[in-house]
Amino acid sequence: MRKTLLLFLLLLPIAMHGQTGFRIVEYNCENFFDCEHDSLKEDQMFLPQSPRRWTRHRFWQKLQAVSKVIVSMSHHGAPPDVVALTEVENDTVMTYLTRRALLGSLGYRYVMTRSPDPRGMNVALLYQTGTFRLLNSKSLSVDFGPLQEKPTRDVLYVSGKTYLGDTLHLFVCHFSSKLNGRKATEHYRCAEAQTVMHAIDSIRKTSPLCNLIVLGDFNETPREKAVKEVLHTQELDSLRINPACLYNMAENIKKSERIAGTYRYEGAWEMLDQMIVSGTLLNNTQQMHTQPSFFHIHAPKFLLQTDDVYSGEKPFRTYNGYRYQGGFSDHLPIFLDLVEKK
Repeated sequence: MRKTLLLFLLLLPIAMHGQTGFRIVEYNCENFFDCEHDSLKEDQMFLPQSPRRWTRHRFWQKLQAVSKVIVSMSHHGAPPDVVALTEVENDTVMTYLTRRALLGSLGYRYVMTRSPDPRGMNVALLYQTGTFRLLNSKSLSVDFGPLQEKPTRDVLYVSGKTYLGDTLHLFVCHFSSKLNGRKATEHYRCAEAQTVMHAIDSIRKTSPLCNLIVLGDFNETPREKAVKEVLHTQELDSLRINPACLYNMAENIKKSERIAGTYRYEGAWEMLDQMIVSGTLLNNTQQMHTQPSFFHIHAPKFLLQTDDVYSGEKPFRTYNGYRYQGGFSDHLPIFLDLVEKK
């Protein structure tokens, strides 16, 4: 894998001259920990002496694997412009990824959260400085109101200008899992979605026609409560696009997609990774815009393996339980292209 990726990088032009589009990627990396213990976090399962034997060599393999996935989503001879990552532990991981791994030659910078999540899980955003000029970034703590809830992952808010001068407002999310059951955990995800909506409402007070993208691992399908009801995502209908509404590009996966979701549970694909855009970005008279057909699940063969239990294919993950496989992640990445007005 190292030789293949190194050759790819050597052939990949870094200059952004002739840029004709803007690619946004989201990827759940599956437990992207370093192998050092943080005394303030519950990271004991990913240490060299743990049952998973998370060694420096395995950490380095993971760095190269994530690099390969990102590079494989290059467009028009250039790497993705913006990459949202979930399940990353800390600055050590991101520094190695952007400076020391094979991805380091591509010139990415990053911002990330530093959440109170007990395990130390965070979200991050990589960006190309040649095509995205960072304006602002901050962590949004989840407000559970009067309820006393356990600490959870922050939402990452980022704003910046694309190479065309358009301002994008991005919210990188990793909503709470259904580990203890869908209904028992639903209020967590609803509170996380409400945190995003409060921030969006605040932005729209001063910029009603702003360009918004909410993306990440929502741990819900597009039609479940937090995404559909709290974020108020609307049906995609090109004849009735409202610039003030949000539209989930993942809601109607095209039949042309070979894989029907980003995560596989007991033989069934689920669309947990999503990108939700404001109606302003679906207006093709805008200088930079998109459409539903520009959204895709990235599912090359190297990211998949045979599902021996349920048949078909499943993501080639790093671990299967405690058994190290040396794969990539239990999720598949997604991407969305923004294009220039012709």
